[in-house]
Amino acid sequence: MTSVCDIIRRQELAQLPSDSTIREVARYMIEHGVGSVLVMDDGVLRGIFTERDALRIFVAARRNPDYTRIADVMTGAPQTLSPEATPQDAAKRMAAGKFRHLPVVDSDGRVLGVVSQRDLIAAGVATG
Repeated sequence: MTSVCDIIRRQELAQLPSDSTIREVARYMIEHGVGSVLVMDDGVLRGIFTERDALRIFVAARRNPDYTRIADVMTGAPQTLSPEATPQDAAKRMAAGKFRHLPVVDSDGRVLGVVSQRDLIAAGVATG
């Protein structure tokens, strides 16, 4: 059986420190073609920032992207998956939580990657 670890195996971790500005994060997301960035300090997962967060911050809240720190607007303590979880487990968690990205974290707290709805669709997993 395939695990989420199989899906994220070749993934490069998209991460920035919590003192990054929203503009820095947005540039990073565009340059790397990712829909989320893990907010990490000294190897510890602090939160996640996604495309949806960017829309909320830039459009709805009108926060200044040059002065607003990602730590102030990220989703703190995001739900995570174990590397042994199945893609179906990931799809169920995403549907229940109404989110599109889930960090994959091992039992030692080490972040291995992020599984997204796009990854699940590419793997042939129903995400509805």
